[in-house]
Amino acid sequence: MVDQTGVTVVYGGFAQPEVKGWCPGLFAPMQAADGWLVRVRPMLGRLEATQAFVLADVAQKQGNGRISLTNRASLQLRGFGADAARRFPDIAVAAGLGLPDAEMERRQAMLVSPLAGDDPNCAPDTVACAESLRNALLGAKALSDLPGKFGFAVDGGGLYAHGLLQADIILRGVGEGGWSVVCGSVCTAPTPFATAVRQAVGLAEAYVTSHQGVRPQRDPAVGAVLFQLMGLEGQALALPPRPTQGAGECVGPLGHGLFALSAPMGCMTATMLHECACVAASLGDGVLRLTPWHTIVLGGMARPPVVAGMVAEPGSPLLRIWACSGAGACAQAAGETEELARQLAELLPDGASLHVSGCRKGCAHPAKTDFTLVAGAQGYGLVRNGAAMGNVESLFADEQAVYRAFESFKHEGAVDAGL
Repeated sequence: MVDQTGVTVVYGGFAQPEVKGWCPGLFAPMQAADGWLVRVRPMLGRLEATQAFVLADVAQKQGNGRISLTNRASLQLRGFGADAARRFPDIAVAAGLGLPDAEMERRQAMLVSPLAGDDPNCAPDTVACAESLRNALLGAKALSDLPGKFGFAVDGGGLYAHGLLQADIILRGVGEGGWSVVCGSVCTAPTPFATAVRQAVGLAEAYVTSHQGVRPQRDPAVGAVLFQLMGLEGQALALPPRPTQGAGECVGPLGHGLFALSAPMGCMTATMLHECACVAASLGDGVLRLTPWHTIVLGGMARPPVVAGMVAEPGSPLLRIWACSGAGACAQAAGETEELARQLAELLPDGASLHVSGCRKGCAHPAKTDFTLVAGAQGYGLVRNGAAMGNVESLFADEQAVYRAFESFKHEGAVDAGL
């Protein structure tokens, strides 16, 4: 049968989930099955150790101690009561982790190359460009009408190569002091960043006033429409070379005193965040650089840091798995996810990737993986070389059946192993 999205459903029990269309924010907590969750976006993706200590303490004492490092380089604290969630913005603002004005706080959301100012191969004016864009967004009141998931990014390249940061509007460093604005399938010719910032804000304002129904990141053709509305001359976007290694697999020493630690599946505890802050404060420069790839980069490291639960080995299979919070934490999830993914990591064929999703939305990893498991009313459905919304080709009644299947995949030793 074919569902309303055009996805062929081979097995029943995989209901289409509710898509909320917005993300939680500092002043917009979200109720989940395990309580309220709150989110903070450290400015330019950088968290001072003192701020990390505050968050770890709040997560432990007022939440359930679980913290997620999101694909927007934010920290999400889980398991709050309603009153604690309402009080959280005051704590965050006092710690320098947000603005007191809710609309301005939401408008300043953006991704920035995590190693800007640290990586000599990242555009040298990346931080200046990001600060200029942030100031422009704060002053553009009309952009409060943007959808909650609409995003900006400042991509200076370098170790984290061009193209890894994804957003609706991207400012991309090109050559000596040039910045190109990327929106959907088109981009501008390089200009100084001050001009690029004005163009980026103008495109976002055109999106609001033209009442586009789909974001450019979802439908690249929208970018050309916005360029036309602004009278901007655009050119077809040349896709950057595909990196040989995923950004989330860049762990361990990165050079220049930088060291990356991965939170498997983006899952941390308050204790893990506290320990990262201790290491940053005592052995490094006191800054935790958050990335959208579930890693925290510490700087000024004279020796490799060790934090229990964080992964620092580039070859670890835990770097190639994704999972959402699963049943017990999300009302839409139909089964366990995180622990199942951890157990299956050791059974993956060499180089293979795995996503375990509690429902069809696939929040943890919208892209394709070699193996995607989707929880449903009848068990776990397997999607091969696809995403959570893909065609389910096999059904496993329970976790033990999943283990047996993956043991055979490991034995066969290839991503394209037959069932």
